[in-house]
Amino acid sequence: MSLVSIVTPSYNQRQYLAQMLDSIHRQDYPHIEHIIMDGGSTDGTQALLQAAPYRFAWVSAPDRGQADAINQGFAAARGEIFGWLNCDDLYVPGAVRTVVEYFAAHPEAKLVYGDALAIDARGRGYGLRTNVRPCDAAQLIRRGDFIVQPAAFWRAELWRELGALDETLHYVLDYEYWMRAARRYPLHYLPVCVAKERIHQETKTANGHLTRIHELYTVARRYGGEGVPARFRAEAAAMHSRQGLQELRAGRWPQARQHFAISVNLRPHWVKYLVYMVSLGLFGPRSLARLRLWANRARSWRRPRYPEPAAGAAHAQATDGPGP
Repeated sequence: MSLVSIVTPSYNQRQYLAQMLDSIHRQDYPHIEHIIMDGGSTDGTQALLQAAPYRFAWVSAPDRGQADAINQGFAAARGEIFGWLNCDDLYVPGAVRTVVEYFAAHPEAKLVYGDALAIDARGRGYGLRTNVRPCDAAQLIRRGDFIVQPAAFWRAELWRELGALDETLHYVLDYEYWMRAARRYPLHYLPVCVAKERIHQETKTANGHLTRIHELYTVARRYGGEGVPARFRAEAAAMHSRQGLQELRAGRWPQARQHFAISVNLRPHWVKYLVYMVSLGLFGPRSLARLRLWANRARSWRRPRYPEPAAGAAHAQATDGPGP
């Protein structure tokens, strides 16, 4: 049976660690290697890891960022199938087994992704992520990201072929990897909910602002796109308009004109643009996490399809990884 290596980058997210560890421990697939790469947390993470009753490998030392931590983890991984699970995200019961069974039934598949639930900081659900759907390289580049990172798994051979995550990226390192993979192989969509993605104000996405928008633009152009992918244009336009207003208040007229011109040239969906502008104006950039949750709930209509229980299988603890 295939060994699945799961890498978790960690830095000062102790409040979510126990739930994340439990979601892996309760998988009904026994051949899991879990590697936690902690960047030298100062919030009690190391004490929690030392006291945890589960078996996993972990390292706590300064790194050069999330991509570096993940790359180091996969460099040490022994598995045939890879996945990465952030501290604040979760797997649903049966997720790993379901993915392994899919790979076994589809030997041609290199990267598989499933559905994911949107949850908030307290774990409350907001429906299935509405952006997830079958996609190819062209749609990723022109339209946007249709893959929720914790719901994606890929063969170790793909990682070795494509190379590691781009460590120059801070916000869209996963999105760039999907584009890289899709240029060479079809992406396989599994319409089963395998993960829960936590959307909250402390995430990088919620705090990226224009730097994140610039990364989206740069990565799309790298793979032949013409600019900000369509799904992100309303947000990007609102961010540039907000920055333009700030420059205007400071008396920096040329900079203000530049940001307003970019906002107009993006040609956003105007209703979405206005919603973003109201949220940014009243509550600031960090309010976008809450806006994404409520927008997802409003648009989410599909009922989750969860992994089928393993026939006659009792709960099996993942024990293939070495202890701390």
